[in-house]
Amino acid sequence: MDLGAIVEVAIGIVFMWITISLATIQIQEWITTKLDKRARDMEASIHEILANPNLRSQLYDHPIIRGLTSKKRRRPSIVPPRFYTNPLIRGFTQEKRKLPSYIPAQQFALSLFDIAMTAGTESSLIQQGILKIRDDLEKGQKLATREKGKEMASEQTIIDALNILADLARSAAATEAGTSITNISLDLLKKKADEFSKQYPEYKPVIDRALAEAKLIKIEIEQVARKQKAANGDDAVLTQLRDGIAALSVISPELNQTLSALLLNIEQYVTSGESNLARARQTVEKWFDDSMDRASGVFKRYSQAMALFIGIIVAFALNVDSINLTLYLWREPSVRQVLAANAANFQLPEQQLAANPEKAMQAFRNQFVGLNLPIGWVLNGGKPEDLTAMYDSECQLFPDGNQAFGIPVFGSKFCISPSQSNNQTNIALKIFGILITAFAARQGAPFWFDLLKRLVNVRSTGANPAEKEAGK
Repeated sequence: MDLGAIVEVAIGIVFMWITISLATIQIQEWITTKLDKRARDMEASIHEILANPNLRSQLYDHPIIRGLTSKKRRRPSIVPPRFYTNPLIRGFTQEKRKLPSYIPAQQFALSLFDIAMTAGTESSLIQQGILKIRDDLEKGQKLATREKGKEMASEQTIIDALNILADLARSAAATEAGTSITNISLDLLKKKADEFSKQYPEYKPVIDRALAEAKLIKIEIEQVARKQKAANGDDAVLTQLRDGIAALSVISPELNQTLSALLLNIEQYVTSGESNLARARQTVEKWFDDSMDRASGVFKRYSQAMALFIGIIVAFALNVDSINLTLYLWREPSVRQVLAANAANFQLPEQQLAANPEKAMQAFRNQFVGLNLPIGWVLNGGKPEDLTAMYDSECQLFPDGNQAFGIPVFGSKFCISPSQSNNQTNIALKIFGILITAFAARQGAPFWFDLLKRLVNVRSTGANPAEKEAGK
């Protein structure tokens, strides 16, 4: 048996699998981006961690997290900055809010600590209520019409006004908690909320309800705070953080239980030269990373299933049958030798794929120009004397003798056949060969590229000198 021929056939097959894998990856990435799958999975995981939709919205609206995706707007210097804070103008300039597909653990911990330290303030509770109203609008709830004779306010304008109100609530919460040098008072926040209610009367009931709920929850939090006693040796910031975590027991008992367990006796684990707060942040960061690892596993399984599905479609659409291709390369030594030679100089264009996928794929397809590989389909019209393609000897699902393989379009004279149709395959072998290609595409191009390099090295080393002497 010719070992060199076997290696060359394997190189040709792997080379083709790399092509299908690259195409599958590009299609999968495009679909994932369009569906915003990574960001949605991240949001779902954070929702499970925080166990409260209002806290989730508060985290995503935090400047540290929002800065991961926000874009700066151009502001001409001749226009006063206050002009852009008007809700009517912001509706024309603000980018659509987009969720980040990745949040570093440090940014998550800093944002969560900031939210926890202001959790006991009435302003923070009002902010959660405002964000809930905004999220309901963004989910597509219908807007109530205003009084007859007045135009209905646009949804985007109201959302922008709520965003301004939420920013004001955040500043007021930081002032109340003493974590900021700002001087935005709770009274000013309530005044702006009242102005919003007057400007959009249809939202006055929900705004009033948010203010009332915030006041009631604040009373519950104060009752919890009276029972909270700081441990001996706590520094001021860690004490304030623990007070905020205690306040979270009213808003999100599950998150309160988690953070309390993570920070229990944290002082005992502090090393020399390390602050209590830094150690607490590291503990929360590790907890977040562990949670995201589980979410990554779910996304990986989803990606593998999608890659297999896309691989089946691409392999069938292009008629990349691994079994038929293997037989063809075995019969055509000149073709497999050209493929093997191209493979020896091939480098996986990872950087070019990221920068310009179309150009990278075109350069890779040039490796197969003029080889006349048995891929692709041909649509034949059938013979005029035949009633349908089913009775055409050149279009049989299970050919034998002088017949040829083809897929008849039932009820018509058309036949879908491979570019090099013969009687050495049938529909069962064709499906099996396409499935092999699809599973190969699922493995990914980097996996097959590593195998390709090993096969090329085996081919380039040639036969063992001892074997050559034995054969003489």
